[in-house]
Amino acid sequence: MDFQDESELTFKKKKKQRRTRCRCIFVIIVMVLLVFFLGFIIGYFSRKIPSTSETSSPASQKANKESREKASSTFQSSVDNRELEKSVRWFSKRPHIAGSEQQKELAEELKKRWIEYGFDEVEMPAYDVLLSYPQVDKPNKVTLMHSNGTVVYTSKGEETVHDAAENDTLVVRPVLGYAPAGTFEGEIVFVNYGRVEDFEKLKNELNVSVDGKIAIMKYGKIFRGDKVANAARFNASGAIIYTDPKEYAPEGTTPDKVYPEAVWMPPTGVQRGTIYTALGIGVGDPQTPVLPSIEGIYRRPLNESQLPSIPAQPISYGDAVHFLKHMKGNEVPESWKGALPITYRLGPGFNENMKVKMELHNKIEVKTIYNVIGTIHGKEEPDRYVIVGNHRDSWVFGAVDAVSGTASTSEIARVLGSLRKTKWRPRRTIKIASWGGEEYSCIGSREWVEEHREKLDQRAVAYLNVDIAVGGSFALEALATPLLKELLIKWIKIVKDPNAHDDKESVYDIMLERNPSKEDPKKPNVKVLTSVSDFAHFYHHMGIPSTDMTYQFGYNNSVSYYPVYHTQHDTFQWVKKFVDPEFKFHKAVTQIVGGMLLEIADSPMLPMDVSTYADVIRDAYNLLKSKEEANLQSHGITLKHLANAVEKFLASTKTFNEVKSKLTGDDVDKKSFSLLRRLNDQMVSVEKAFVYPYGLPGRPLIRHVAFAPERYNAYGSSSFPGIGDTLFDAARGGNWSDVDLQISVALQSILSATDVINPEDVDKKAAGV
Repeated sequence: MDFQDESELTFKKKKKQRRTRCRCIFVIIVMVLLVFFLGFIIGYFSRKIPSTSETSSPASQKANKESREKASSTFQSSVDNRELEKSVRWFSKRPHIAGSEQQKELAEELKKRWIEYGFDEVEMPAYDVLLSYPQVDKPNKVTLMHSNGTVVYTSKGEETVHDAAENDTLVVRPVLGYAPAGTFEGEIVFVNYGRVEDFEKLKNELNVSVDGKIAIMKYGKIFRGDKVANAARFNASGAIIYTDPKEYAPEGTTPDKVYPEAVWMPPTGVQRGTIYTALGIGVGDPQTPVLPSIEGIYRRPLNESQLPSIPAQPISYGDAVHFLKHMKGNEVPESWKGALPITYRLGPGFNENMKVKMELHNKIEVKTIYNVIGTIHGKEEPDRYVIVGNHRDSWVFGAVDAVSGTASTSEIARVLGSLRKTKWRPRRTIKIASWGGEEYSCIGSREWVEEHREKLDQRAVAYLNVDIAVGGSFALEALATPLLKELLIKWIKIVKDPNAHDDKESVYDIMLERNPSKEDPKKPNVKVLTSVSDFAHFYHHMGIPSTDMTYQFGYNNSVSYYPVYHTQHDTFQWVKKFVDPEFKFHKAVTQIVGGMLLEIADSPMLPMDVSTYADVIRDAYNLLKSKEEANLQSHGITLKHLANAVEKFLASTKTFNEVKSKLTGDDVDKKSFSLLRRLNDQMVSVEKAFVYPYGLPGRPLIRHVAFAPERYNAYGSSSFPGIGDTLFDAARGGNWSDVDLQISVALQSILSATDVINPEDVDKKAAGV
């Protein structure tokens, strides 16, 4: 090897060494940068999640408390009845049935408003769902005719226009949603309210059969869909439902006693509404049960969608009298009589050789509905959601149902937007929802919950519903999970009632005076949740703690439903003239809902009460025992184990509250953020413990074991509904083993609730116990 070769080798060796050193330096620099970057990320997110030391700072806790109190006070003083009036006027200006272009326009208006208010996120998810409409050029008709075809009378098929606002080409003719199209002729039979017991009395005591006949029934007492389903169950071939003046015009039917001169239903008024009952009311799109109706999801055929099987049509009492006055047969029982100036008879058939012909031209088609979801992200707990919602669709103008609720949620959104401009942000994420398609079967809310099932199951802590915010000016009617009952009572004590008099100032005072609990007249009538609105899937399927409330109409010193419900007379003019001229009742309901919303969203410890839940379960058990124990024992069924479970639940909630009390007061964040989360999650889990995965008998999509509607009346609330339903069936020849099974389901649910609330799972040392 010569010198030149050796030099080249040395040079190459040094060059290789320099490259190696450069690589090492580069790797070191990258690692330093990576460590710095990771440190920055960790530091950034550690600021997002409060540590024990941060939350224990007295100055920080004082500032947080003052911020919460200021936000709540500002909210209460900012709710404006003039803004509420403007919203009711605007949103009820034209008919806006689900699936219509007007519904989309209203959704877009809300989206625009909420963006302007400064919400962090505003979405407008769409769903293609099965809906049902009458045809504009082929009105549905019910005709009374002689056997030779001579027409005696034909139902009007539309309502009389009583003020200029009602004169709108978009008014939807009277219809029962999902009633099948077709023509049917036959005799009619009077079946009172169409309850199961009415059909049974007709058959077993009055010796009248509805087989192959058309059942004519009064509106009232139970859900209209259950009336039609009962008629089909007892082999009727058709159903007619009418608004009897006994309920809808009790002060008389002359022009001076009804709308537009008075509050009551005029003779041509007709109540529209859905009659879809498959798997229980509130089940969403008939073609996509359990699954969201989004692109790519299987849609079952119409013949498998469990739609109503018999023709059904609503008519007015002005129409009904022309059919009922010609009926033959025995007089109806005294309790069945209405207020028409006729002799009410059972039928079947008519005094002369007449028959009824039903001609329905309803169209069933897939249409697009829209929800609007506005979000304000939480500061400390952005992964916990507090949701307030209301449906936007109405059968016609819907100034009460549900524009009063839309006005309320829109006003809540406006005031929250004002708070956001002051740099306020809630502890937990707030979502405001405007649902589409509720009137058909709570479709918009159901599809959204189905689409986001797992996220909501893990993150939603409460859902507050406000469907009809104001249906009258008599007294508040409230529904609530026992977990939120005390919170609701707190806020109805705070908010002043427009009916205040003497020493009775608050909504609580007026509610206690006019709508007390039947079980305890010293308490207001806060009932468990029934399934007639958008809380249905949140509560009865998912077990998300929920509430609902309405300022109700009243008659004869008791709460009743407003008389122009689901008619074209449910207009801004009706509300302004007869219900809430200054929109003070709208303001009161908005203040209650908004106050509850902010407290749930902002309080470190969720304002939930597990002891109240246990008390309500105990009361439900005691009622079951007093009514049914002897009957159950005669069939070899015991309530002993259920009683033991109730006692364990009561004891466990008491111990839990002892632990919880250590974290109440100004230093609620002081102990531990993780401990606080755990206690909050345990309270929410109590509700979920009562969700049975296989659902109630015959209603697999309604899964709440403790509180749900009755099987044969979606408007009726029931404690231990599975037990109640199977007892009802067993008394009519059903299987008593089904009752025993449902008692076991309730037993296991109570034990599960005891398990999830068990304070042994809590770090007692950290809690200071």
